[in-house]
Order: sequence, then C-alpha cells, then structure tokens
Amino acid sequence: MRLLVIADTHGYIKAAVRAYREHGPWDQVVHLGDGMGDAVALAVEIRSDILAVRGNNEGPAPADSEDELFFEADGTRFYATHGHLFGLNAWGGIDFETRLKALAARARDGGAEVALFGHTHQPMVRKLDGVLLVNPGAMSLGDGRRTFAEVTAEGPGKVGARVVELP
Repeated sequence: MRLLVIADTHGYIKAAVRAYREHGPWDQVVHLGDGMGDAVALAVEIRSDILAVRGNNEGPAPADSEDELFFEADGTRFYATHGHLFGLNAWGGIDFETRLKALAARARDGGAEVALFGHTHQPMVRKLDGVLLVNPGAMSLGDGRRTFAEVTAEGPGKVGARVVELP
C-alpha cells in the first residue's frame, strides 16, 4: 500500500495535485494540517477519501476535524497529527529531541508504529523509540522547496518512507 503524505500546503494545492498525478498511483492520501481547506479542495480535485488533521494555522475548518487521528493501512497502524501539539517547530531547540520522544510515545501508546507529522516544514524520516517518524516537509515554498513523503506499508513491521522533492 502506498500513501502520499503532505503537509503545510498553506493554500497552495497545485504541487500536491502534481505529486498525486505524477508520482502515483496512491492507495491513500494524508494531509497533516495547515491547509484543511486545501484538503477539502484536494478531495474534490483528486479523490474524496483524503485523511486530514487540523494544523495551527487554519482558517475555517470542518466542524468534525480533529487535531490527531489513528488509522490502519495494510495492517500497519499510523498516528497522524500536525506537530504543534508537541511544540515541534522549524528551528528545533534544545528540547526538540524531548518533544520528538513525546510524539513517538503518543503514537506507541495508541498502538501505532508510524507517526506522521508536519508543522516544521523540514522533512524527516527517522526511527525513534521503536516508532518511525515521518515529516513530509511542506508543499508551500516556505524554505524554497516543495516536498512530500511516500510511505509504503506491507503489513506490521514492514513499513518504509522516503521524502521526495518536486522540481
């Protein structure tokens, strides 16, 4: 199973549509916030079953939107959140590692082996405390790049991820 994971579109959906069309096919699309309205637009543009969580810079968000969610894909349990709930930010800081550990613990406590998060605009694929942490970076041009994550799940313990930069 292939998941397209995007975050921080901030009103710019053209890159997300390009990633979907040029790098697919995808079994699932996950939007990690700062663009709930974008997730709704993408649901119309590319597919209706997009999973999305609310970020910290949202305009009007659907009443049923959540700050976090757990879901399963091909036998692998995922945790998805924007990242702001854990105080993660783009500049890191002395307790960035502590905050990543809290994110991993929340995922693990919910039975997830993968934690998907955004907010920092900095891509990351890293294993921490038994949890694969995946940050797709940002689809907007905050740092001059547009990136997304491709996550593959082939059953429990068989998950991989990579970050892809759009030219």
